[in-house]
Amino acid sequence: MTKRATQTAMQALLELGQSVWLDYLRRGMLRSGELQSLIDDGLRGMTSNPTIFEHAIGGSSDYDDELKAVAASRKSDPEIFEQLAVEDVRQAADLFRPVYDSTAGGDGFVSLEVSPTLARDTDQTIAEARRLWAAVNRPNLMIKVPGTKEGWPAIERLLAEGININITLLFSLEHYRQVAEAYLRALEARAREGKAIDRLASVASFFVSRVDTETDRRLEAKGGALLDLRGKVAIANAQLAYAWFRELSAGARWQQLASAGARPQRLLWASTGTKDPSYSDVLYVDSLIGPDTINTMPPATLQLFEDHGTVRRTLPEDASEARRIMDRLAAGGVDFADVTRALEDDGIEKFAKSFETLLGVIGKKRQALASQRPRRHAAVRAFEAAVAVRLDSSDVDQLPKRIWARDPKVWKDDPDTPEIRDRLGWLTVGEAMAQQVKALQAFTGEVRAEFSRVVLCGMGGSSLAPEVLWRTFGAAPGHPTLYVLDSTDPRAVRQVEQGGDPAKTLFIISSKSGTTQESDSFFRYFWERTGGRGSQFVAITDPGTPLERLAGERRFRRAFLNPPDIGGRYSALSYFGLVPAALIGVDVATLLHRAHRMTEACAAVVPPLENPAARLGAVLGEGALAGRDKATFVLSPGIASLGLWLEQLIAESTGKEGKGILPVADEPLGSPEVYGKDRLFVSIVLGDTDPGIESRLAELEMAGHPVVHLKLDDRYDLGQEFFRWEFATAVAGAVLRINPFDQPNVAESKANTKAVLAKKGASSPAASAAELEKFLAGIRPGDYLAIMAYLPPTPENDRRLAAIRLRLRDRLKVATTLGYGPRFLHSTGQFHKGGPPVGHFLQISERPKEDLPIPGESFSFGQLEAAQAEGDLVALRSRGRPAIRIEDPGLLER
Repeated sequence: MTKRATQTAMQALLELGQSVWLDYLRRGMLRSGELQSLIDDGLRGMTSNPTIFEHAIGGSSDYDDELKAVAASRKSDPEIFEQLAVEDVRQAADLFRPVYDSTAGGDGFVSLEVSPTLARDTDQTIAEARRLWAAVNRPNLMIKVPGTKEGWPAIERLLAEGININITLLFSLEHYRQVAEAYLRALEARAREGKAIDRLASVASFFVSRVDTETDRRLEAKGGALLDLRGKVAIANAQLAYAWFRELSAGARWQQLASAGARPQRLLWASTGTKDPSYSDVLYVDSLIGPDTINTMPPATLQLFEDHGTVRRTLPEDASEARRIMDRLAAGGVDFADVTRALEDDGIEKFAKSFETLLGVIGKKRQALASQRPRRHAAVRAFEAAVAVRLDSSDVDQLPKRIWARDPKVWKDDPDTPEIRDRLGWLTVGEAMAQQVKALQAFTGEVRAEFSRVVLCGMGGSSLAPEVLWRTFGAAPGHPTLYVLDSTDPRAVRQVEQGGDPAKTLFIISSKSGTTQESDSFFRYFWERTGGRGSQFVAITDPGTPLERLAGERRFRRAFLNPPDIGGRYSALSYFGLVPAALIGVDVATLLHRAHRMTEACAAVVPPLENPAARLGAVLGEGALAGRDKATFVLSPGIASLGLWLEQLIAESTGKEGKGILPVADEPLGSPEVYGKDRLFVSIVLGDTDPGIESRLAELEMAGHPVVHLKLDDRYDLGQEFFRWEFATAVAGAVLRINPFDQPNVAESKANTKAVLAKKGASSPAASAAELEKFLAGIRPGDYLAIMAYLPPTPENDRRLAAIRLRLRDRLKVATTLGYGPRFLHSTGQFHKGGPPVGHFLQISERPKEDLPIPGESFSFGQLEAAQAEGDLVALRSRGRPAIRIEDPGLLER
């Protein structure tokens, strides 16, 4: 069956007998009308858990008013949480009450979970469930109780008392049968006592995708023919549960209860968001559609299913194929009972940890609110009115909501504009990656046992986030060091080769397309140097690329396949950023947790005025429209490298169609007189503020320059900044009416490079001192100077170039950028060619005394670097951009 144009997917599923519940609850969606809108579209229920509440309370301002009111009270943090949760559940239950009434108690439920710390305590579970049932006092409430052995008697007792129960954390058919039996016994007990059974409700929450996450990990360890079971076991397990449900429903015992009005204990498919990025993002919805079932989806999965899900019955009448899969699993030596035991233990531990974190968040928030510390956003007086209008219109236009709904018309009128709809996977990749943490940790342990150094060979989006994380965290004790190779200068390549024991070095070849020339050249060189040892190589790429095929042919240690709907510069929270991070000992679970909090702060239900990324994006976009299009970053030393990543994200995303925001990173902070009226300053502080920097920023504000203030509590808040700036850049792109996900001009320099190599042509002549002076004299206020250094990235060159840059900034009083080639071609290179025509381009190059061959190619690293420099110069000049090349940096030091 296909859904009609007038139907939502939820309504179409309902015709097939399946209800959709939402695995999400926060106050903002109750206030905004978002929940009511979903109910109108066919939503039939809602679930919550400590993790959901922790993200909602910690990642938003939804609860700040109520927290402020009780901040100084004597209530404990658990009591405050219960107060907040009970109120949310009451309001949601009231909104669902018409569904409950119209279905005579068949649907319209909202779930509230007992404390996960009680999962192994029968008596305390019963006591808390009774208390919560009385506190909420709504007939369409369900109390969530874990389906553990200790939970079984609690479930039966509570159901017998007339309390609706959602049994959670079910992974095995055995445990499902136990809770189904508990439901039957409770109904029979009530019937014997003459009590009503027609309004007693229960669902069995059978977890799905987590089963594949754990089973796939074990299958990969086994290898061989078993690998084709990956992504199949969870669905087979669920199909067997459904087959048993149908068998039970057809039996005389149930039929007798049904004739007295009892309702079936429906199977509720839980954990249906796809955890493995290589699987379909609606796999666990599409595959489990059938009568008398519920699918509870997180918001992102619901949106994805509405967008491209397939509405047809997929739960089979015959479960023989499912049995065959489970038999193969057992025959292959995978103990599925152990899998489900591990998942239950892990689920209890995770929810308990989330509950503990939640209480910590409440404690921290109430303390901050009680102390009345002011929140600093941005001093943007010059265009504050425009920002306010933009945010107001964003509220009317539902801009953040439309971004979450992946609406291409946010940016371009043509919904079929390439590289929009298929480039929005960054919105939800953090959630999927969180389920890969255990696998990443296992891989890290494997690498630590063999290697002392990791060399990442990549460019742009494949290398900049790992570079930031390495410079920020370094290597944890016992973990390998990381070297990011993104220079084709033969001296840089040689330095990597000589920087450690080659036999103890793991090489990560990182490329989204799998065809990046630099990454391929690095691979060729080090493959030969290692004697072709595939176990020393790892690939990170998209599915189906030449690099994936190469990894298989050369028997790489591992190939990580990234979701293909993420552009390189938006990939920090995907495998491209997280694999290197895990290897050096970064706690990627904490990094992703911080990112998720920011995701909640930017959720679709949050009004734009309260959405930190939407506000930031409006400031950046309106600033650019007002002429403040040079976003100048002032970063604490501990996170200074974040500027490298921000530079690519903003420049490559916005620099096109003659528009754009130029990110200025690593430019020393000066006095007000060296800046023009084209600057917008962004201060990102790690920990305590630096009084000296704050004083100078205050001077800039007094001089009329807008300043945005952001603060990080610790280094792991980089996770939140990755997401904040990705979302903000998307919003800024909407303000500028450009597509922030394509890079239409990057290919020009690549094509020119190939042409230069093919012709083996000479480089353009270097400029003389007089020509250099004439070039500099042509730079006017409002322009910018890009210093492009085709030199090895050494500390000595860093210092020398920084001094040159500062001297030119102070002399010319214009924004300056500094980048090593060819790195910047994958970063600011798009802005240079596609952005506003106010750039002046100073290329610095020199011929290395020694060169290195690239195996299998007709050119060397030195020739490749020279061709890249020449190709970029040609591209700039062909567009009428002022661009010169010098070979003697000393000309700039006189």
